[in-house]
Amino acid sequence: MPSLAPAPLAITLFLPDLEDRPDRRSTVDLAHGLLRAGVAVDVVVPMGGGPLRAALNPAVGQIDLAKRHAATSALALARVIAERQPSLLALPRDVSWVGRLALWLGRSDARLVVLEGDAETDFAAIRAAAPRWG
Repeated sequence: MPSLAPAPLAITLFLPDLEDRPDRRSTVDLAHGLLRAGVAVDVVVPMGGGPLRAALNPAVGQIDLAKRHAATSALALARVIAERQPSLLALPRDVSWVGRLALWLGRSDARLVVLEGDAETDFAAIRAAAPRWG
């Protein structure tokens, strides 16, 4: 018999890389904040390497698309979205078009949030856009 309890809120964060830059570090901090709030979080990147990979909490899902660039990741991201079915996709402004295309290709009704590079501001934006919280 299926559970009557609602599934936890799931959020996918897409980053073009895991280089140690202020906006990327902010997104890692955001992932940890979401995790502390009880949200299931996946961090998706085209190529999995980078200095910030070690900074991610092991409880955060880490998905490597095996693509060289964010620009070539839309179809692979669409597959991840179709499989994981997040409620929300959050990503930096410079790759927001990749997210829009991935949501369209994956025929997903997940909401899209463009990250500003500040963990507190981005957390508030995600909380406001989330279909349900808690």
